[in-house]
Amino acid sequence: MVERWHQETSSFHLPVGEITITLDDVACLLDILVAGRLTHEEDLDHDHSVELLVTHLLFPMEDAIGQVSDFGASVTFTALKDRYDHLLNKCNHLLEENLSEEDEQELRRIRPACVKAFLLLLVGYMLFANKNNKTISLLWMLAIRDLANIDTWSWGAM
Repeated sequence: MVERWHQETSSFHLPVGEITITLDDVACLLDILVAGRLTHEEDLDHDHSVELLVTHLLFPMEDAIGQVSDFGASVTFTALKDRYDHLLNKCNHLLEENLSEEDEQELRRIRPACVKAFLLLLVGYMLFANKNNKTISLLWMLAIRDLANIDTWSWGAM
């Protein structure tokens, strides 16, 4: 397929004719919506970006400030991957023990952050990567911060 891809026309040239990938193809292959919300209603400034990292991904405040000030409304792939690994290891460690009430509360706090970090890695780095492949836009965090409403977004159109 790589040999049949033509960059100029963004299509494949096959013996039966020229074809391209459509939103319907994306919806069928990835089983994601191509209709729904496309944008967020709020601006993503410095303070809001820091708040997203601290609140939803449990970044320490100083790390969150460093990420946002250096790279704008984004987080580096390395920092997000490290955060995900940390949260996942913490979840696994808590699950290995007999859980006290305090540990159960900690697990309820960490588990959603771990899922959101994974989803942000998947969406921002694998599916909808930017050109530099070093940073992940926090605009994606606006779409995944409320996991109950994640199905209202038009992921195929994004």
